[in-house]
Amino acid sequence: MDALDQQIAQYSQALEDLILPGTLIDCYEQHRRRLMRQASACFNDNELSWFLDMLNQLRGVADRQDDFDLLFDPMMYTENSPAWDAPPGLAIDLPVLNSQLAAFPFVTDDFRTIAEDEIGHFRTLADTYADEAMCGLALLAAAALVDCDPGITDRRSAIRYLALNASAKLEDYWAEDDTFWKTAGPRVVKLPNLFLEQKESLRRGSLEAIHGPLTEVDLTCYTDEEVKRYAFNPDKFLMSGKTKHMPVCGYCQERVAKWVNYARNAEERMMVQFGGKLPVA
Repeated sequence: MDALDQQIAQYSQALEDLILPGTLIDCYEQHRRRLMRQASACFNDNELSWFLDMLNQLRGVADRQDDFDLLFDPMMYTENSPAWDAPPGLAIDLPVLNSQLAAFPFVTDDFRTIAEDEIGHFRTLADTYADEAMCGLALLAAAALVDCDPGITDRRSAIRYLALNASAKLEDYWAEDDTFWKTAGPRVVKLPNLFLEQKESLRRGSLEAIHGPLTEVDLTCYTDEEVKRYAFNPDKFLMSGKTKHMPVCGYCQERVAKWVNYARNAEERMMVQFGGKLPVA
């Protein structure tokens, strides 16, 4: 990792530490990145680069990814998930992983053929790597997928886990027909209380040096009435004594932004209706 990449990574982590999660997806994403940092600590940058290249050889030139968080990315399966708009929470429903799905009896021979071919291909690619390295890499993948029970016990299980969950061919299979994943039902991922943890961290953190000490009021979300009031009356927001909360809470930022957009769209509709001029009361 060069100096610029290190600075970007440090900056991104600093932002995570300063912003309260605004949605359930935010909680999930922050949690998985934390787990990935812990799981990758046992490898140096060169090792991680070699592992990434090996996994990209499995995926093929057209489906290469630039980092592990994109390669093992459960977010691609959440496009229509209500978690994108749900408030911060302690559990999220996601589709089962390929490694889990392969154990279900209802998957077809076609799916199993692709799975076995991918496992065989990856076994050849990983031939020169030690058992310990393969198990560690599989645990990194499990961290990225927030899989608390990956069943990784030896080289064989590690290679199977990595091949199935990194497979671009199985991603394409899902994109064409996700019936198997829906039939299997969701996997429920338990999350720590990221919102509360971030609040406590902010209360003790670096924002105090910039804005003065943060109080419980500064870390309390706006009521629905306050959101509407601040969206339509910026002066009331500035005089409210609650301005410190806005830059640290993505959830309230989104709530206020929705009302601001609603007001702007309403004004535009009225101007169209009245020939470019707002009616005078």
